[in-house]
Amino acid sequence: MNDLKSKLLELGLSDKESSTYLAMLELGPASVQDIAKKAGVNRATAYVMLESLKRRGLMSSVERGKKNLFTPESPERLLSTVAHELQIVEERKARLSSAMPQFMALFNAVEDKPKVRFFEGDEGVAAARDVQQELLTPGQGASVFLHYDASMARAATIEEGKRLQSIRHVGKMRVLYAIEPGIVLPKFERGTDLRRIPGQVAPFKGELNIVETFILIGIPAPRPMSVIIEGADVARLCQSMFDLAWSCAVPTT
Repeated sequence: MNDLKSKLLELGLSDKESSTYLAMLELGPASVQDIAKKAGVNRATAYVMLESLKRRGLMSSVERGKKNLFTPESPERLLSTVAHELQIVEERKARLSSAMPQFMALFNAVEDKPKVRFFEGDEGVAAARDVQQELLTPGQGASVFLHYDASMARAATIEEGKRLQSIRHVGKMRVLYAIEPGIVLPKFERGTDLRRIPGQVAPFKGELNIVETFILIGIPAPRPMSVIIEGADVARLCQSMFDLAWSCAVPTT
């Protein structure tokens, strides 16, 4: 009986509705007093449950003499109820699908609207690199602000220069960097333009990768995190600041 009750609960019937319906299945046509006793509820509650079951199409009433008896509908009505609910869900899905172009039009209403994604932890930072790879277009140029310190070096220990490997295949690449004393700068691909700035004028920690349509900000410590901002306007603003700093930096030989 408990198993049958659990099935009714899964269909959305309440605990007392389920008990009342099961009592009616066992009793057949019966008075509210008998149903209430069998279901373990009081008479007032039984009336409320019977009315609820009636609205669900699971109960009907008949008059026999001066008595009003309540009788359950066939359990097959339960399957009909599920089929009806599935039909409702499918209709809702169809209506939502038909409106989806309008939803997407609103979502994309603002041209170059920035889209921000946040990643945290070692796995999150790795995922950010994968997203960056997907966003890159072959031949795009890239500009990188980089303050290379001990925390950045630790992040690159798996493979030398790994933190920048995902943008190595792009077109012209410029790296504007500051580096802490005693730290070795990772190797970059041949042809990369490097310029160094004094560490005291670069108080930031981490890196900023600038591509034509997005930027990636990487912070290695105290907990690694990355932020990707997609948006041409944001990228152009960061590129302008990079170009200004680049013009004042000293080329690395």
